[in-house]
Amino acid sequence: IAAHGFKHEDVSGLERDVERERIVRTTEILAEITGRRPTGWFSLPRQGDPFAGGTISPNTMDLLLDAGYAYMGNGLADDVPHYWVTDFASRRAMLTLPYYYHFDDQFFLMFPRKGTGLEHPDALARNWKAEFDAQYKRGRHFHMTLHPRHIGWCNRLQLLDEFLSYLRGFPGLWNPTGEECARYWLATYPASTYLRLEPSIWRDYPGSLS
Repeated sequence: IAAHGFKHEDVSGLERDVERERIVRTTEILAEITGRRPTGWFSLPRQGDPFAGGTISPNTMDLLLDAGYAYMGNGLADDVPHYWVTDFASRRAMLTLPYYYHFDDQFFLMFPRKGTGLEHPDALARNWKAEFDAQYKRGRHFHMTLHPRHIGWCNRLQLLDEFLSYLRGFPGLWNPTGEECARYWLATYPASTYLRLEPSIWRDYPGSLS
C-alpha cells in the first residue's frame, strides 16, 4: 500500500505544518480503508518540477521520514534505488525508488492540447519493450506506472497482457511490491554503510530548475 497525496494536491507551495497535516491525514485515511498503514509515497509526476522527485516541497522528504514512510516512489535521479539526503550533518536520508515519465501510461494515453492520445498505445508498448530490454541487459530496475482509467480499455489491456507475457520469457526477474523492494534495499544496501556524501559538482545556471 502506498500513498499518493491528499486530493491530488500540489504541495510545493504549502507551509510545512500544513503539508505535515496533509501527510498525516492521508496516512490515516489509507490505513482506515485498507487496514494497513502505507509504507511508500508517490508524489504527483509533473515534468516542470524543481526536484528530481515529482511535485514535492523542500520539506516533503523530512516530513515523510517523520511520518514513518520507508520509501518515496518518484526517484528521477537514477535508475537504481538511491538515497535522498535531507540532512547532511546527521546523514538522514529517504530511500527513493526509480520512476520514469516515459514509463508512465498517462503521458502516452491522455489527451494532449492538440490532437489525441488515442493512437499512442502502440508507441507505449514499443517503448516498454525497448526500455525493458536495455534495463534487463544492465541488471537494473524497470518500473511501469499504470492508471486503470488510461490502460483499462480492451485494446490497451491486450497490449499490456502481451508485454507481460513477453517479460515471462526472461529468467531471473523479480517482481516485488514497492514495500518488498524497499525492504530488500534497506537491508542489503543500508544508508549507514553505502551512502557516500561528497561535495556536489552541480552548478546553477540561468534558467535551471534548481
